[in-house]
Amino acid sequence: MADALDEPPGPRRGCHFLTLPETDRMPTSPRPITRRRPQGSPGSYRLTARVMPGVMPAIVAAALLALGGCAQVPQSGDRAPASPAQADLSQAIEASDPVAIARARMALSQDLTGTKRAEQQLLALEAAIDGHDFPLARELYQQADTQSLWERIDPHRAAIARGLGQWAQGDRAGAMRTIHRIPLPLEASTEGRRLFLLGAMEAEAGHPLRAARYYHAVDDLLPPGQRDANHARLWNLLIEVPAEDLQQAASSTSEPSFAAWLDLAVTYRQNPDALDEWIAGHPDHPAVESGFVDMLGAGGAMQSLRAPSRQGPVAVLLPQSEKYAGISREIRQGIEYAANNGALGGRELRFIDSGVDQMSVRVALEEARRAGAAIVIGPLLKEQLSALGTLGPNGPVAIALNTPARGESLPMGVIGFSLSPEQDARAVARRMWEDGHRQAAIFSASESLGERTRQAFADEFALMGGEVVDRAGFAPKQTDFTKELRGLLRVRDKSKNGPFQPVIRDDLDAIFLAASGDQLALIVPQLDYFGAEKLPRYGLGMAYSGNPDRRADDDKDRVIIPVEPMLLAGPAGPEHPLRPAYERAQLAGPLPRLFAFGADAAQVAGRIETLLDGGTVQGLTGTLSLTATGLVERQPRWGRFRDGRLVPLSQGGSAGALDPGGTGTNDSPATESPALTF
Repeated sequence: MADALDEPPGPRRGCHFLTLPETDRMPTSPRPITRRRPQGSPGSYRLTARVMPGVMPAIVAAALLALGGCAQVPQSGDRAPASPAQADLSQAIEASDPVAIARARMALSQDLTGTKRAEQQLLALEAAIDGHDFPLARELYQQADTQSLWERIDPHRAAIARGLGQWAQGDRAGAMRTIHRIPLPLEASTEGRRLFLLGAMEAEAGHPLRAARYYHAVDDLLPPGQRDANHARLWNLLIEVPAEDLQQAASSTSEPSFAAWLDLAVTYRQNPDALDEWIAGHPDHPAVESGFVDMLGAGGAMQSLRAPSRQGPVAVLLPQSEKYAGISREIRQGIEYAANNGALGGRELRFIDSGVDQMSVRVALEEARRAGAAIVIGPLLKEQLSALGTLGPNGPVAIALNTPARGESLPMGVIGFSLSPEQDARAVARRMWEDGHRQAAIFSASESLGERTRQAFADEFALMGGEVVDRAGFAPKQTDFTKELRGLLRVRDKSKNGPFQPVIRDDLDAIFLAASGDQLALIVPQLDYFGAEKLPRYGLGMAYSGNPDRRADDDKDRVIIPVEPMLLAGPAGPEHPLRPAYERAQLAGPLPRLFAFGADAAQVAGRIETLLDGGTVQGLTGTLSLTATGLVERQPRWGRFRDGRLVPLSQGGSAGALDPGGTGTNDSPATESPALTF
């Protein structure tokens, strides 16, 4: 449902509301739009394609004058030379570092008394707000001791600070009431802080659409060089909103510019190929004029990715609730194994409970920021991924342990890594083509996962030049597939009076079975019964986990699946390079794929620069590379079930060839692995 601002922003008068460049701590700040490190200050933020020579220095100079209500560094003719606190403040301003400016003003206040002390403390809070560092602003409020004097300085500024204090004490609702009650109109600088605080609190409360409205309202108060960061912040909030809510809000809002932002978000998520058409229809929109929309294409997505810019720990966000404790434990052990073997270059690991909802993961992300994390691995759950948009432009690099739901997208600058069945389905399509098959049938479960894998296979196979001749579905709990297989295979009996002699259609080269391990064990014998025993068959990697279970896998004969290299190392003997990892994974729990997944997440974290430069990483789950949209692509190994065991195959080109490279055996134990959909 479309949300409305509780009240419109006040008239824009007086000095412009200017902010210093972004810090890395703002709860609602965007990922960077370029992987190039900004020039100038450590916190600077810009779109390199659109910044004109000479513009940024002028903006910074203006910002220094405007910071904190257009106040200057306090001067005293009675002091020479300047005190250490004044020197620190001058140095912070010269470095354009809003965090240092805020802290220096608070430190300077300790040398002062009365109204001068109160003014510096109020300016310190405002510097932190203008720098979008709300955790720091709340921290400084708790250090201040002159609140009773702020009303005399300026009642409106005092009310902003009072609301900040209520937020710092955990009373977000009270803080919002206080700020909403400030009479309008306001000076532009105070109005800007009012809108930013309301936007940040709405975002923290899990109301991204309301928050986006506030950030949109403040946009015209910012000079052009500061709007780029605000656009990215607004955008990262919009991608948290379900597509249907965006559509409804776009149709009901009366503000054309904001409606266009909403329409852009819907277009990007549902029909990205139509971005050029959207641009043509909105030539004067701020997203077009600033060049922001140019960053939404594949090239822009790659530019927004970057390697860690500083040393610091790796924060791992995993859910610790009873439902996910076992999964998280195996992923954690994989990460620790890789870290102990040098994957993270000695960075410290910090594990943080991400909970299971938006609020809890936001708390976890703030804890990671306070710990000075350079890299964040996680979260794991799909519904929490959008919270990564709250990381600041100079904040930790994020590696999400999942991919967003269909029609959704990761925040810009976030790397996505998962054991996605859809990736397996695309790999199967490529393998099927490499094996010489051009016409295929699909047999998939008629539920969400089955539909997604069916569509992923069909799209990739068509891209390769193949044809999906026919398809059929089955219920998830179904055990008898007679009707569906007879129809899909067009089975006929060539014996009129004798035993059943099935004959199937002659226009199929292979069949893709998008099924779990349990389902596969039921389907394969019925395929054989209906005359498809010689039809090449391909399945998903989730049919196998690496744990020996010949009884469970005996009925999956001749199905070819993508498989993690580590899972083929088990029977290869002590000389195989992945054997130590396999043995350690067996000790970690019943799903060694999760152990391998965790280990490779650490590998990605430690080798981001290699991946950004177009290189590959040899992982336990496959050969890893980075797509133009920031997703880690896995190139798996291949195996075929035979007599309840998984026989390694060559990498491609011949479905009958055994793998000559390094397993030391043609067999590998197998068991079912559940679909990893969190």
